Amino acid sequence: MKRVCLYSMYFVLCVLCVCTMALVLSACSVRNDKQLGVDDRMSYESEPVTAKAVPIERGTSGSENEVTTPLENEKAARKGYNPEMAFNYDEHEDIEVDDNYVASLCAEAERELEVMFGPAEFYIRAENNGEDSYTINIMYNGEAAEFDDDELQQIYAYIGQEYKEVKLTDINIQSW
Repeated sequence: MKRVCLYSMYFVLCVLCVCTMALVLSACSVRNDKQLGVDDRMSYESEPVTAKAVPIERGTSGSENEVTTPLENEKAARKGYNPEMAFNYDEHEDIEVDDNYVASLCAEAERELEVMFGPAEFYIRAENNGEDSYTINIMYNGEAAEFDDDELQQIYAYIGQEYKEVKLTDINIQSW
């Protein structure tokens, strides 16, 4: 009888250890997945981002397979640019404004505008006009998104904030 109790006690302890290990491993797996998500986003910073516009069908009737037509004139939800929420950079006199610095600003602005005004794809290039002044050309996919005057003003405000260390001659926004 004592042996049976001892064996059953060992069995129960083994089951508890296995369950505890399973919980610890699953918690580690979830934590690693979250960290990998951050690492994956950071690894894409140097790669060009392309967004594809996919029409969303709204509403269903009786069955899940039958989809009705999308609502007309429905605009995609966009974050937009809020100048009150803009991060105020400290003015640094040691920033060397050259073509490489302006190109890095263009890449960053492309990513930020795609986040703020998705699903549009943005392509931003700067032209050096000489004497450290630049013209910023912003092109976006007109088939993926259209902007009203308010949204265009938000884009101008964002570019003005982002490029405040750079002497800008002009900002051109057009669709392709």
